[in-house]
Amino acid sequence: MVSADPGQIVTGKVIRLHDFGAFVEVEPDVTGLVHISEVHRDFVENIHAYLTEGQDVTVRVMAIKDDGRIDLSIKRADPSWEDEVQRRQSTRPDKEFNQRLRKFMHQSDMIQGEVRRRRRARQ
Repeated sequence: MVSADPGQIVTGKVIRLHDFGAFVEVEPDVTGLVHISEVHRDFVENIHAYLTEGQDVTVRVMAIKDDGRIDLSIKRADPSWEDEVQRRQSTRPDKEFNQRLRKFMHQSDMIQGEVRRRRRARQ
């Protein structure tokens, strides 16, 4: 079992690569999975473009499941990831956006209808 707790950042070595992710040894005989979606903040289509077997990586322990499987993340181990998450959470959603969008679309439809009527009247 791993001595690290969920949320903790540890260093490990990539021991195996698959299309769906990378297996990383975080302690002797303790391996976790970095899913391909947790390798980089950009979309990763080919994991081999980002990682190689034997490479040392810094990972965040995301979860230790009841069956002993360990979920890891490389992108969430980056300190700038937390800054980005906090920045996104601090921006409040604009509650009036949908209302303004509906008003704009209605006005746009009205203007387009008027333009069509004028074109027909000229013909």
